[in-house]
Amino acid sequence: MPLHVFLNEQSCASDCGADEVSEGMRVFVGVLRRLQRLRGISLATQNPFDETELARGYYYAQWRNDARNKEEALYFQRMRDRCVTFTAALHAAATEERDDIWHRFKGVDVHGLRAALMADGLALSLPLAPEWDTAWLDLDIEELSEGPEPGDVVADEYTDQVRHTSRKAHLVEHEEWILREGLDRVSSGAELWAGRADFFPHLQFLDRVKDDLENLDPRWFKGARQLLRQLEATAAQWDPASPTGPHWVAPNIRGEHENARKDRMWEDNGKDECFQLHGNINRGAGRIYFRLVHDEKAIRIAHIGRHL
Repeated sequence: MPLHVFLNEQSCASDCGADEVSEGMRVFVGVLRRLQRLRGISLATQNPFDETELARGYYYAQWRNDARNKEEALYFQRMRDRCVTFTAALHAAATEERDDIWHRFKGVDVHGLRAALMADGLALSLPLAPEWDTAWLDLDIEELSEGPEPGDVVADEYTDQVRHTSRKAHLVEHEEWILREGLDRVSSGAELWAGRADFFPHLQFLDRVKDDLENLDPRWFKGARQLLRQLEATAAQWDPASPTGPHWVAPNIRGEHENARKDRMWEDNGKDECFQLHGNINRGAGRIYFRLVHDEKAIRIAHIGRHL
């Protein structure tokens, strides 16, 4: 499942002009790119993104047609199949819309921030006003509930915080959560395989690994999920030009003994390749075998299962 990120529509209600919006959108695209390097995302907006107002009276189509925004506009064109409405994102997150609860920021109803909080997602704002320059936002919430007498309705008022970003610096606060969110709810190897592109954007898997995961011993599942998470974190920060190699987040990553490497060969893009690096799952009874792909800054996995 991708990480749902929700555009705060109130950050698109400023009186900024085309120059300020262009600069703000460059920052916004930088945030989205950084998020995508961490994991797969889905951008949720109040209206279809092509119809979104970026500032009062200044629409996405006007911004897109400005020649200086060509690179950022091409990015959104590539993102089209990852853009959904708030309603669709809430449905995908198995969260129901409710008409008995209101979320406000400084007295104003905020639909995107509300959706982000309800879906346990991340809210994004255009960096066009000082109040959006923060990693968390406090929301005032009013919720109707039954009173002490039959038929009575009372309004409970309280505050809650929503995860938020408008600049890449804010993501430092949320990176560990971004990498973990959603993955802990995955409970089978089949789900891991189906969500691999979203959860592990820096890992690559040979086709044969699909059967490994779908037939994984349930006792080994949590160990495999954890090791894949650690390999993803390693690959995300790996500099292939470094002479010292990756900094392994997982413990006990090592190469196979020389006399066993001939038995760690798998076909990869028409060639037999050695996948002799490995880590342990389930007290060493299981292994994940992989190799480093320097020119793609990736870890490619060939086997998840019993120690060979």
